[in-house]
Amino acid sequence: MTKTELSYARPVNWDELEALQQEFPGQIMYLAGGDYHPRAKEKVSVLIDLQELELDQVEFTEDAIILGGLTNLQQLGDALESADLLEAISIEAGINLRNSLSLTNYVKSSNGRSSVQICLNAMETKYRLSGEEDFQSHSTTLKAKLVHDFVEDIRIPSPNSLAFASVGRSPKDQPVVAVAASRRSDDRIHVACGGSELMWAEFDLYPGNDDGETTIRDLYKDVNDKWSGADYRQEVAAVLLSRCLQKLIQDTKTKEES
Repeated sequence: MTKTELSYARPVNWDELEALQQEFPGQIMYLAGGDYHPRAKEKVSVLIDLQELELDQVEFTEDAIILGGLTNLQQLGDALESADLLEAISIEAGINLRNSLSLTNYVKSSNGRSSVQICLNAMETKYRLSGEEDFQSHSTTLKAKLVHDFVEDIRIPSPNSLAFASVGRSPKDQPVVAVAASRRSDDRIHVACGGSELMWAEFDLYPGNDDGETTIRDLYKDVNDKWSGADYRQEVAAVLLSRCLQKLIQDTKTKEES
């Protein structure tokens, strides 16, 4: 059996990329910036390097922050200027990885213990894949597409207020429970949580109606793994949610007084 010979291409514009996509359908592996676990896929005949396509840009619009798919974790933190997001990033990766891991590869590799992904989910972040017109939310479907595709744009809608809290086996370990909350423009509070590799969850709170404790306890009731049990996670999640909501209240007061 002979190994497939790999070709390398580095398109300098989108027309060149589209021509390669048409010439090698189903045979492409994209080099989309830094990666956790880079490996060649089966049936790949051409490696396409996306570095020349300016996918590491950050744009501030009236109602959102738009980041290119090759933006790294540190650029994300710098763009949002959120102390809680920076804390999540410091839990996620050391400084070298923060400055190299692209968001498209991060989202592809993330799981329920990924602290930055939980923050992105709380802010209702949307993703637009290459060649598509519509943005979509984070989901297992999106992650499956990213095996053979890449994120062109990432949209974080305003407001991008964020509160994040987590508990791990050590201060900088990936969390066994993590909760993030963001106040949205319609006064909803969107909550995202995780802490087990297979556990993703999101829900909305409306001020004055519900503190979310019953909801978040129910979400963790069967989440058992080698890192922690469900009973512990339920107790901690309720505390972390309360802490996040208090942060958002304090943040709102500070902005009103300034």
